[in-house]
Formats: sequence, C-alpha cells, structure tokens
Amino acid sequence: MDKTIGIIGLGPMGGNIAELLLKKQFKVMGYDSQPECIAALDEFGLAAAESSENVAAEADIIITSLPSLDALDDVLTRVLSADKPGQIVIECSTLAVDDKVAAAARLEGAGKILLDAPISATPAMLAKGMASIHISGDKAAYEACLAVFEGFTASNFFVGAEVGLGSKMKILANYLVHVHVTAAAECMVLGQKAGLDPELIHRVLSESAGASRMLEIRGAMMAKSDYREGGGTMFKVFEKDAGIITEFAAQMHAPIDLYVSSRQKMNSAIAQGLGHLDTSAVCKAIENAAGIDRKLVE
Repeated sequence: MDKTIGIIGLGPMGGNIAELLLKKQFKVMGYDSQPECIAALDEFGLAAAESSENVAAEADIIITSLPSLDALDDVLTRVLSADKPGQIVIECSTLAVDDKVAAAARLEGAGKILLDAPISATPAMLAKGMASIHISGDKAAYEACLAVFEGFTASNFFVGAEVGLGSKMKILANYLVHVHVTAAAECMVLGQKAGLDPELIHRVLSESAGASRMLEIRGAMMAKSDYREGGGTMFKVFEKDAGIITEFAAQMHAPIDLYVSSRQKMNSAIAQGLGHLDTSAVCKAIENAAGIDRKLVE
C-alpha cells in the first residue's frame, strides 16, 4: 500500500499495531504524548511525528487507540485542523456507543470518515497476531482499509454501515471475556480444592468441551500463579469497560446477572490489592476466599 498510515496513541495496543504494520512494510508514522512509546518503535522504522496535527497533515489513513473519551475529543480536534477531505480515521478505542457516533458526526462535518473499529484482544494477543476487529461505518472506506486491517489482525468483520455497531459487538465480546476469566478462575480453585494440580487442570480443560480463549490464555497464568503479564493496566481497563457494559445493558433493559457476579469478583481482587496485576489475578482473590494459600510469582 502506497498510502501513509498514521497512528495516534502508541500504548499497549497502538504500539503493537504500529509494530505489526511496520514489519509488513507499511509506511507508518506515529505520535504519542509519551516520548518513550515513540522511541520503542524506532528500531522498526516508525516515522516519528512531532504532534497529532503532524500525523493528521501527512497521513491518508489514521488509526487512533486511546484510553478515554477526553483523549479522543482532543485528538479529533487536532485531526480536524488538517484540511484533508476523505481522510479515514480507524477508531479502535473501546468507548460508549454514543461517543463513537458523536465522533463520527464531528468528522463528517469536515468531509472525513470515521470507522468504528474496536479490537477484541489483549495486548499480548494483538502482538502475536491473534486479534479480531469489529468494524462499522462507511463500507467503501472499510474496503479501502482492508489491507490495513489484515496487516494487524487475524480476522476482521464488517458488522454494518451504522457507526456504533462495531462498539456494540465489542461490548458483547468484553462481556464474555470478563465472565470467562471469572469462570476459569472459579474452576481452577474448585479443582485445587478437589486435589487436582493447577497446570494439569489447565492442560486438560483447554482441550475439553468447556474450553475458551480466556481459559487457554489467562488460565495458563492462573496455573502458574503468575499474573505479571499486562500488569498495571488490565484491571484499569476492566473498570472502564465494566462501566460501559453495565450502562449499555441498562439502556437495553437486558439482564446481565452473570456479568454482575463476575464484576463483583473482579472488584474483590482490586480490593485485595491485586489491581496492579492482570485480571486473571481474580483467581488469587477466589483462592484467598477458599482458603488456598498459593504464592504469587513476583
């Protein structure tokens, strides 16, 4: 692809997107408010931008991966400073549906296009090329960006022309992620109470009818009692996403009893001082409640 891909937000998700695209010979320029995030991509050939405005002025396609609505609002203001009608913004952040719709309307007023494209993956999954992405918005813009999506995901799904449908699908995916992590943790604790070895539990159940992606990936961390991967960010992300899920369910008047129970277990882990670890550390919180004293790998 001859087009320049600009990435604004080079944290755990955006940084991995940039690295994957650079390794596949895409022309990528990027900006992050944290200089160390930019420096980490020097060896892969990232063209470092001085600002978000710089990215907006040069890039044909912009990918945003941001931690909050405030961050997105600020970036969009800077993107709108560039007079580039037809510019496509692939918005990968996990935010409320209404926030994505409002963002698309802001860009549309300047002749730009927003694709609502949240990613379903942990940073580690994304780095390994295991991510899935759910895209909604202008179909012609989606088709124009197809090579880009294929450059950093294992699968991409166009879920409809209405902006916000991608985020709705991501809400469902996150619901399952949180519930499956908690279910895997409870199962791991139940098995230990029954005298089974944690690593054996993980190995056998990962090949069983009850297997899930979260059992496979985060169950491995539970088996080793090693929750350092993703530490410092994942519980913070969980708290943001949990708020989005519960608010969306309330708007839809849909019962989410399993999710509420899962969220309580996650909150218990945070209350027990495990919030600096990966969310799979919910297993440690449940072990504590069950009277299992298993040492954490530090």
